[in-house]
Amino acid sequence: MKKISMAMIGMLLVTQGHAGGNGWGTASDLLAVGLPTLAAAYTYRDRDADGAAQLAWTLGATVGSAEILKSQISELRPDKSDDKSFPSGHTAVAFASARYLDKRYSGQVSPYLLYGAASLTALARVQADKHYWKDTIAGGALGYAWAEFFTEAQAGGRVSLLPAPNGVTLAWQRPW
Repeated sequence: MKKISMAMIGMLLVTQGHAGGNGWGTASDLLAVGLPTLAAAYTYRDRDADGAAQLAWTLGATVGSAEILKSQISELRPDKSDDKSFPSGHTAVAFASARYLDKRYSGQVSPYLLYGAASLTALARVQADKHYWKDTIAGGALGYAWAEFFTEAQAGGRVSLLPAPNGVTLAWQRPW
């Protein structure tokens, strides 16, 4: 799994290399595809049929609701290319994928990396002149909400060593 996490870090470095000028659009495209691909890779690695169904429902509801909202709310994009600015579908998919990974596979991928990549997607959409900040905030909230609704934490626990005033504490955590 370290290979997958390293691939994610590599993807972030590649997107930052593309972030200058018009490269923001490319960066946001890579992130909007990369995060759900990472979610699918973790799901496949664990042969997690329940997780696969949850990911499919999460992404289906996210994309479907974003497209319905875009068709009902005609907001001109900052670059004036069309009237499908609200909400940001790229950001919705990025945050849906980040929340799915964070909740389903808690502790296996850094939440800072996941939500950082999702936030970079939002920044890239604004910098590419495809969305206003409110579009990306709404998209992020939409994706996060669908992932929260459809995703269950995996059963099982996690053992951790935590610092304590006079040494260390052994702790066992289990999702509810």
